[in-house]
Amino acid sequence: MGARYGMALETSARPHVLSGEEIVALCRQYTLYDWTAQSAVDPIAVDHAKGVYFYTPDGKRIIDFNSQFMSVNAGHGDPRIIDAIKRQAEKLAFINPFMAHEPRARLGKKLAELLPGDINKVFFTLGGAEANEYAVKMARWVTGRHKIVSRYRSYHGATAGAIALTGDPRRWANDIGDSGVVHVLDPYHGPQRDVDSAEESLRYLEETIQLEGPATIAGFILEPVTGTNGILIPPDGYLQGVRELCDRYGILMICDEVMSGFGRTGEWFAVNHWNVVPDIITLAKGLTSSYVPLGAVGMRPQVAEHFEKNVFYGGLTYNSHPLACAAALGTIQAYEEDDMIGNARRMGEVMKRHHETLKRRHPSVGLTRSIGLFGILELVRSPKTLEPLAPFNGTSDAMKAVAKYLRDHGLYTFVRWHTIMTNPPLCINEEELAEGFAIIDKALDIADQAVD
Repeated sequence: MGARYGMALETSARPHVLSGEEIVALCRQYTLYDWTAQSAVDPIAVDHAKGVYFYTPDGKRIIDFNSQFMSVNAGHGDPRIIDAIKRQAEKLAFINPFMAHEPRARLGKKLAELLPGDINKVFFTLGGAEANEYAVKMARWVTGRHKIVSRYRSYHGATAGAIALTGDPRRWANDIGDSGVVHVLDPYHGPQRDVDSAEESLRYLEETIQLEGPATIAGFILEPVTGTNGILIPPDGYLQGVRELCDRYGILMICDEVMSGFGRTGEWFAVNHWNVVPDIITLAKGLTSSYVPLGAVGMRPQVAEHFEKNVFYGGLTYNSHPLACAAALGTIQAYEEDDMIGNARRMGEVMKRHHETLKRRHPSVGLTRSIGLFGILELVRSPKTLEPLAPFNGTSDAMKAVAKYLRDHGLYTFVRWHTIMTNPPLCINEEELAEGFAIIDKALDIADQAVD
């Protein structure tokens, strides 16, 4: 018995190391993947990651040109974030949210210093979808109104309330139809139609507010710079005009900075580019560089004041989780010590030049957009008509071939519909940017073959 027991210990101490093929097979067999039919799932097996690269079990190096989900802003394997998590795990791994602990205290104070204007109180969640859910609840509680205005080219999360806020096709299969959400058009409609001016967009928005009844609308939620739906940068004056309309009609302005926050645009928060302070701001992703799940809802004093005498009817088991708060503090430390926000601004100019070069070189590149390290290429069939290389909410053989080339040649990013996204970690340097764009340059030769 003793020998058998000793052998079991030895076996468990040296477990079989799974190959990449085994990892993929087991993941496909026992787990579900997002937003896809499971028969079409073809994941990349990942063993470890460092900086702007991640590695497969057989050692293939892949440059992460999308920061995973536009979220690993500090890059992979930063020791300051990892050490913060380790130290906290050894001291206090979990305590319930009715308690107070040091990482929660320090992070709340730090966010109050960083957040725009007079936003000085936060409610912690597990991620961005929950943050948006609670932002809407707060707006309804504070105003006593029910409706929420959102935009069609938006994504706010996959939970029931957040998916109702979402405008893009991911909502179609999930919307229960009685959410109280009213969708409006964005300034951007697509490559074959000019971007609306700020004045035109605001006029349409105000008309919608009036037709819906201003006294019924609690909040207007928007991504200051839209993320997965196209890196849509608002025309100057738009966000300022939204702020003015919300003030005029007593509507709370809710800015979803889950993706655009924490340096992605070259500022701590995207609204800073336009000197706008929302009533409520939602955060996640770059808050911890995605090392640990954490989201937050930041609010101005007039919103927070409501809950001094009124019950906050909400709660989460993992609200203010000690490990997550510690990870966020380590992440902010990394951003500040390495000036990653400034680097995003500087490397953003370098990335913009790469975009311009690709547009000159390839007839398939119809439009480019970027702000900081938040960028996209729109591929077209014709540089004259700007017909997209794939239809809305669809793909094409040419786009599939482009995506395959990028993957086969060691570049990971989102290839969605007719677009290629360029959203690398904020720690990237010029040489690494050049490496990634050289791969994209070759992939665009394939797209050029589909141009009329």
